Amino acid sequence: MPGTSRVRSAEDSRARILDAAEALFAEEGYDATPTSRIAERAGVYKGLVFHYFARKIDILLALVDRVPIEQIASLETEVVPGDVPATLRNVAADFDVWYTRSSGVRLILFREAATHPEVSGALAEVNAKLIGLVRRAVDGALADPAVPEGRRTAAATTFAVALLNHAHWRDVGLPAFDLAGIADLLGAGLAS
Repeated sequence: MPGTSRVRSAEDSRARILDAAEALFAEEGYDATPTSRIAERAGVYKGLVFHYFARKIDILLALVDRVPIEQIASLETEVVPGDVPATLRNVAADFDVWYTRSSGVRLILFREAATHPEVSGALAEVNAKLIGLVRRAVDGALADPAVPEGRRTAAATTFAVALLNHAHWRDVGLPAFDLAGIADLLGAGLAS
């Protein structure tokens, strides 16, 4: 089929543009990366970049769409009944696998969230999905059904924030968090 190769070529060109933009935005930031550099790295004419993306911000938005946010909610963390710290360590391991797969876009999320509301919205969605995942795991692991809602939510939120910051700090070369220690602390707080 003659049209099939054109469609494949168009998809390939668009993907190369996005791959190049992802690498450059992660290395240098969105504002410091001109579209001419994206075209050069992608091996395409600058006009082709604008054929697929009318504005530079559209490239950033397409990259944000690449973040597999929905996969967070579908992570199947092993819950250890009666052992919140072990369950939270399992959540951390599952999240780390997801985070590693999300490539350079994760750096872009953190870097550009302060200046682009579209990106901060995606980061907020990652945070909300992660809190939901941690909350389900905590609820499944808790032996005491009398633990108040507020305490459960606070523990889930605290661990989700720790996971995101741990992963981001590791990416930028800062000291990583002691997630096992945080899990132990939260487990003790939920047990008392």
